[in-house]
Formats: sequence, structure tokens, C-alpha cells
Amino acid sequence: MKLVKTLNILGLLDRTTIPHSLLSTLFTILLLSIMSSGCSLLEISQQSEGVNKAGTISGRVVIESGSDAPVTILLFTKQDFAPELERKYILQGDGEFRFYAEEGSYYVAAFQDTNRDSLYQQTEPAILYGGSDLFNATPVVLQPSNHVELDTLILKGPIAKKINRDNISFEIEQDHTGEVASLDDPRFSREIGSLGLWKPISFIDQVGIGLYMLSSPEAKRIPVIFIHGAGGTPLEFADLAKSLDSQRFQPWVLHYPSGLRLDIVSDYLVKSINQLESQYPFDNFYLIAHSMGGLVMRSTVKKYTESEHHPVIGLTMTINSPMDGMASAEFGARSSPIVIPSWRDIAQNSEFLTLIRSWPWPEEIPYHLVFSYQGGDSDDGVVDLESQIPLSLQAEATRLYGFNAGHATILTNPEFIQRFQNILDSSL
Repeated sequence: MKLVKTLNILGLLDRTTIPHSLLSTLFTILLLSIMSSGCSLLEISQQSEGVNKAGTISGRVVIESGSDAPVTILLFTKQDFAPELERKYILQGDGEFRFYAEEGSYYVAAFQDTNRDSLYQQTEPAILYGGSDLFNATPVVLQPSNHVELDTLILKGPIAKKINRDNISFEIEQDHTGEVASLDDPRFSREIGSLGLWKPISFIDQVGIGLYMLSSPEAKRIPVIFIHGAGGTPLEFADLAKSLDSQRFQPWVLHYPSGLRLDIVSDYLVKSINQLESQYPFDNFYLIAHSMGGLVMRSTVKKYTESEHHPVIGLTMTINSPMDGMASAEFGARSSPIVIPSWRDIAQNSEFLTLIRSWPWPEEIPYHLVFSYQGGDSDDGVVDLESQIPLSLQAEATRLYGFNAGHATILTNPEFIQRFQNILDSSL
């Protein structure tokens, strides 16, 4: 039954409705979950295959313009009539960027937003990869599952004006980052969380990804960013968000499809934090993560601290996170006929886990490690204690906190909520 308990983190079963006799193999669990959620086996297979075949376009930006304005990197899809803006990435200075994309032809451009209006003006330092005019530049060709490393983009000054230059729009495509929302928003429903695990592409098309604010931003309040786990939504943090001192903290929530590869999610979060800091400057922020979100958090901290940045990370916390991976995810990634992309990263000894675990935690960033267990069991009903609190993380943690609670119910546990408040209050 250890496998049955562990698989709850992936939202694969409901032990109150599925007979134990049907839980003998992961394949059986997978099929039952698909049938109960109404998902099409073909749809899940196609979307998982699509995510797994995604390639990357990455590079580095170096500023030689003399300006300290933030940098916006843009990815355009090559179209027959005019390039279409696909994604953006914001840096606070010199640094690296990475876009995940399907196979195709793309253009990459970068500019310094000197007046911070999120729009490109011809007087601003800019560069277009492969040329000086968007209609004549050499496109970047991306093959399935391939990686394209671009030459360094050096920002020195404005791009020379060309004929038809006025017809080219660099208007930033809007996503949900920075949008003010309420936790009773239908986008945060548990059904949507399940959609994000099983069909991440449908989640992106129907809901979108966002770093939402649960109240209007104020410079004097510290952002507290909550990161949910597999199959989860920001709704899980309702009690914790409500417990925050509204005079000193402002709750933000990351809402993402948890079936995606975790590198994609942490890249998005780093980009979103940089974007919001350029719009609503703040000195520091906190990261609070539950379950699989703890892996996203550690990857985010690694990437954020390896590039130039202005705000500091004032506090971090993982809650019942499988920091040492999950045996069930490893078995599923190796043996299941359909592999949810994020399983590959949660799997024990995965390349993703090896990378973030081998990276030394910065001593200046407080790390609070929360774990729980149920009665006399050595797990929380989902994640083994060995994975929640591996020895290496115990050495890195500022302090450990243990609670007699379940994997999900810890987020509503009064003793934990009181401890959470005390930790944040003492952090100031």
C-alpha cells in the first residue's frame, strides 16, 4: 500500500472510491484515474508527447548601453504575413534567458525598456538576432526536442531605422502575471488543477499561466508567493493567505499546469518575479511551496540567484515536499504507457533532481523545512519522511518543523498555521 499512498501526490487516485483490489499496478491506477476524470487516453498521450518534444531556445544578454533599465527578450513566431509575438522574458540586468517552444521558425529580439512602459520605442537600446529588421532577419529554426544556443545578444544602442520600421509593433503580449484575483475565481477550482496535471496544453489554452496578486500591490508590503503542487491550485493556500498580516504582507499565487516539466515552471516564475519588480519595485519577497511546488521553488531560487537581481529572497519554506523524489513517479516514468511530463522530474534520481540537489543552498537565504506524518506512519499519507527531510536538506535548513497531519490537511492544520504566522512575524 506504500505505492498507493505515494501516488496521491500525482492526483492519481481517490482511496475512498477505488477498491483496493484494483490498485495492484500503476497502469490500473492510471486507467481508473483517466476514466473518472473524463480524460481521453488519446488526448493525454498526445499532449504529454507534445510537451516532451518541446525544444528550447536560449542565450545570454550583455548590456553595454550604459543604462540600468530592465531588459525584455521577445520570441516571435515566423508567419507568412507578419511575425507574431509568442513569449517574453524580462531580466533586471545581464543574464541568461530560455524559451520553450514547439518545432518551427522563430525570431528573437531584445530591448531595454528605459521608460518602463512595457513597449518598445526606436530610441531604446535594442537588438534583433540575425539581422536589423524583423522582416529580413534570419530565423532561428527549432527541431523537436532540440536545443538552440544563440550567440550573445549585446545591447549597445538603438537599432538603425529601416524602411517599414514604423509598421513593426513590439507591444508586449499580456499574460496573467500581475493580475489581481480572488481565490474563489473559477480558474482556481480543483477541476482546473486536475486539468493542469493531465492536459497541460489545454490548461494553457483555456486558463493560462499567471503569478496572481490576491490584493492590490503596495510597496510597503512584502510579497509572499505561494506555489502549489501536482494537481493543485492556489485555492489550497486559502487559510495561509488569510492568516497573513495584511499590513506587512501581500499574498501572490503561482497558478500553473502541474503536468509541465518543472524547469519550464521555474523559468516562468523567475521571469514573472522580474517583471513584477520592474512594475512594482519591492526590496524582498518570500517563497512558500507545498508538495511538488518545493521542487519548483528550489529550482527558482537557483536560477534567480545565479543572475543579477535587485530584490532579495527574504524567506523560503517547503511543506511536505518530495525533495528526494518519488519512487512511484520513477516507476511511472519508466513503465507507464503514458508519461505525464512532470513525472520525469519528480522521479527519484532524475536529472532535474540531481541538478537542484547538487547545488549548494545560499547561507543568506533562510530555509524553513516543514514535514508531517500520520499517527505512527513514517509518511504523511503521500510522501515518505525520507523524501520530505533528506539529511542534506536538514543540514541546509534554518529549522525543521514536524506535525501530525496529512499531506494536504497540513495546510489547514491550526497548529501549523499558527507556526507559519510566527515564522513570518519573526522574519521581519
